[in-house]
Amino acid sequence: MLKWGNISLFSCQTFAVSQTTPQREISYFLALVPLLSMIGLVWAGLEWKIDLKFVLLVSAVIAGFVAYISGVKVPEMFEAYGTTIKKAFPAILILMAIGGIVGSWMYSGTVPFLIYYGLKFLHPDYILVSAFLVTTMVSTFTGTSWGSAATAGVAFISIGASMGIPLPMVAGAALSGAVFGDKVSPISDTTNLCALASEVTVYQHIRGMLPNVIAAGLISAIGFLILGMYYSGSGSVGGNIQGVLTDLEGLYNFNLFMLLPAVIVFVGGYKGFNPVVLMILSSLVAVLIGMLSNGFAPSDGANSLISGFNVSMAIGNDGGALVSTELHSLLNRGGFESMLKGAVLYCILAIGFGAFMHVSGALDKLMGALLKVVRSAFGLVITAFVAGGLLNATSGNGAFSILTTGQLFAGPFEDKDLDKAMLARSMENSMTLLESLLPWHVTAVYMYGVFNVKPLDYLPFAFFNISGILLFFVFSWRTIYRKRKLKEKQETGMV
Repeated sequence: MLKWGNISLFSCQTFAVSQTTPQREISYFLALVPLLSMIGLVWAGLEWKIDLKFVLLVSAVIAGFVAYISGVKVPEMFEAYGTTIKKAFPAILILMAIGGIVGSWMYSGTVPFLIYYGLKFLHPDYILVSAFLVTTMVSTFTGTSWGSAATAGVAFISIGASMGIPLPMVAGAALSGAVFGDKVSPISDTTNLCALASEVTVYQHIRGMLPNVIAAGLISAIGFLILGMYYSGSGSVGGNIQGVLTDLEGLYNFNLFMLLPAVIVFVGGYKGFNPVVLMILSSLVAVLIGMLSNGFAPSDGANSLISGFNVSMAIGNDGGALVSTELHSLLNRGGFESMLKGAVLYCILAIGFGAFMHVSGALDKLMGALLKVVRSAFGLVITAFVAGGLLNATSGNGAFSILTTGQLFAGPFEDKDLDKAMLARSMENSMTLLESLLPWHVTAVYMYGVFNVKPLDYLPFAFFNISGILLFFVFSWRTIYRKRKLKEKQETGMV
């Protein structure tokens, strides 16, 4: 049952077909064919630069063919696929609404407001910890680690370079903050996908991550604070960030009303109001604020909601303000269409692959073999993390690894009496914390392009990523251990 707050969006196994589907016996060879084919196709796609969405489509076709030769009729396959798509549709609406939120918040100035004041009050003696905190804030309110790294992160890279601070340290601090904010943001597509794939509420997922995330965040902040005492550099930060501040001042007329759209989503979400309604309301309020505060055209407000925001909508607001290239990477984004082309399409294709694997009996066959090896509940958590990490490392796409891992491990987690939120955390951590540390992954390549620092160079200073992974295993073991001890006491009548 996927929920946002206390609102049930749908109840059922999100990516599973009808529970009345008969169990079929399939050989291990046939069960492995779709999965191995998918992995091979992903590598071929990366080598030949083929769109991963096409690779997923071909993988779904192969899974469908295996189901067919295993005795599943074509109408039955499409019925299972259609039923699953129908059940997942409310979650797809949330993903689309996130696109509208991002575009309209750029239009209103909500996100630029945070960037502006985060940089404006920067203290020169705390560059590293400031890089961590500011990118955390920007990422939380944008739901994107890429965008926050390309804006606030780039600003701190230029500041650090001028002050003689080693750039791998600055990059590690900016990356840590970008990942931290992305994990706890209720408008992050990956956070919502993890909740979708594991059938928990978005806020259950975030609350479940908080002990791990807060501990890793504190360790990171203290680490960057101490490190900054030895590498404070020299010089002033004023001249380095003035260009970014001037650009933002030329585009927006900053005021506190710009925070209202964010307040609507965050407060309303925690109160349990319907997420789609909250997001649409927030987007409409953001469009109104953009028109009244910034003097933007109403037609551009509508376009920012549908197609995404573009600085060309505001370029004449101050006599033709020239916006830096770095700022374009965050401001030019959002819109329903961006999600339709990205996360939503990945969902539709991945659902097809999983539905055909399930209806053929391949998923049951493979997971049955795996569970014969994995005996303990903690072992299952580790296996889910490793499987998600391997899928992410081979496919280069976090959304695909989340959806596939969710399909593979939902049943085994239930069999081991593990909380579904723990599955969500396993998927989240195997993606957001790990991918930027793998030099060949698209996220690491992107961060290299943004920071101009090699992944292996900033890896030792990615404090949040490293401590987050280690603490995930520690907190997971502790949770399982306490649950087992409590159960033993109940069985012996001590509770």
